Amino acid sequence: MEEKFGISTKKYMLEELVKKFNSSPDFVITNYKGLASKDIEKLRKEMRKASSEYFVVKNSMAKRALTQLELKGLEESLKGAVGIGFTNNVIDTSKTLVDFAKSHAAFKINGAFIDGKLENVDRVKQLAALPPRDVLLGLVLSYMQSPIKGFVGVLKNLLSGLACAVNEIKKKREGGEKNG
Repeated sequence: MEEKFGISTKKYMLEELVKKFNSSPDFVITNYKGLASKDIEKLRKEMRKASSEYFVVKNSMAKRALTQLELKGLEESLKGAVGIGFTNNVIDTSKTLVDFAKSHAAFKINGAFIDGKLENVDRVKQLAALPPRDVLLGLVLSYMQSPIKGFVGVLKNLLSGLACAVNEIKKKREGGEKNG
């Protein structure tokens, strides 16, 4: 007997959701209740700019997928009209979602799963407050260069001192040969 269309559709949805969770282990769970469809489309465009994807999901499907993947503790976040932001760049995604929440009062961030840990809304806001990746890399490089520059300065002074000492020894020897 053939499987009913509704059941096969749900199985397919579950499989696709599990693939999404596997391919993008970091995600942010939101509640979009009260947003117009044009606002959700706008959010999706912003998320694509941040190399992320935003999906509206059925709570039951999300719960099944998370249970199948043995991700626990996210049940509280899966209430209401749930949308999930899948990402490989948590900082940019957090910035996009936090900025969107500031301009759309109905949009709420419920929680996140980052680096294998359940995170709360405050953590997402902390990540959103970080400077861009390029700025962070510049800071790290400047901190790494500081000791090297100091070491080069010390070596330069030692070499200058050594050159002066060799010069003085040379002058004394030349002066001693003239006298002798």
